[in-house]
Amino acid sequence: MRKVLLATTALVAAGGISAASADVSISGGYEAAYTSSDISGGTSTNAISAENMDYTISFSNTLDNGMSLSGTVNTSQTGVEETGATITGDFGSLGFGPLGEKATGFATAVDVTPDEGSSFTAATDYNVLPADESISDPAISYLSPSMGGFSFMLGRTDGGTAENTIYGAKFTTDTAGATVTLKYATDEGDTGVATTNTSASSLGVVIGLGNATITMAQNEKDTGDTVTEALVGTGVGVKYVVSDSVTLTAYSASGDDDKDTTYELTDTGVGISYTVTPGMVLHVTHNDQDLKNGSTYTTSTSASRTSVNLNLTF
Repeated sequence: MRKVLLATTALVAAGGISAASADVSISGGYEAAYTSSDISGGTSTNAISAENMDYTISFSNTLDNGMSLSGTVNTSQTGVEETGATITGDFGSLGFGPLGEKATGFATAVDVTPDEGSSFTAATDYNVLPADESISDPAISYLSPSMGGFSFMLGRTDGGTAENTIYGAKFTTDTAGATVTLKYATDEGDTGVATTNTSASSLGVVIGLGNATITMAQNEKDTGDTVTEALVGTGVGVKYVVSDSVTLTAYSASGDDDKDTTYELTDTGVGISYTVTPGMVLHVTHNDQDLKNGSTYTTSTSASRTSVNLNLTF
């Protein structure tokens, strides 16, 4: 509790806001999970994990000129994880830190299930799951106000030897009883090394119709100035709210490497979320994947993963 109070005091002081005028809130969460993974002809593993308690401290304040300030600190038992702040007005919003304006609002991923994972090994067997996008969250960003349903964002990260420039745009409209959002984002990553520079893009559409939400996307990521790896993932995800306590989800995606004709990765998942009571949600997810990469798996190999997650929030 002493750490929480110190973090809150630091937030208020950093924003130049008196504690009496700022709205400060504290929330938190805890997750326990059981995971079962299997690779055809390989290993099977079962694991039970209990995540550390996470805390989120948020503050907000409205200035005399009408602009608003907000900030967030995510902490855990091991210390501060992420921070962010925003300044919002008629001009739009300026974001600072990874919890400022997130680029994920303009990128599109179809892995709509509560949990998505793989029995295969990231970086060794694959670099990006085809249901995912590869757009970074900027360290500093600008988000425009909505103009007739259209908005855009500009972002930048600078880690000294690695820099990312992020752009995004989206347009939302209501038509034929549905809410349709078109989204596009790009991320140019400069590592200072020609062979590891990256270029990523995400193009998607999200359709909300009654209790159903349909997400379709194409995500690409190129590696190297001469492009030694060109990953392309396409997929569709569906989310359906059955009731206040039950939500069903499913997705299907496939990935290819335009620079490696042997590479193929398919990824499907289904999930169900059940709200036992407000603040307690049980998630069950099952994923199936088939991978052929010409190195660790020269022939198409199947893998499955099932997870059961209990999330507690307060």
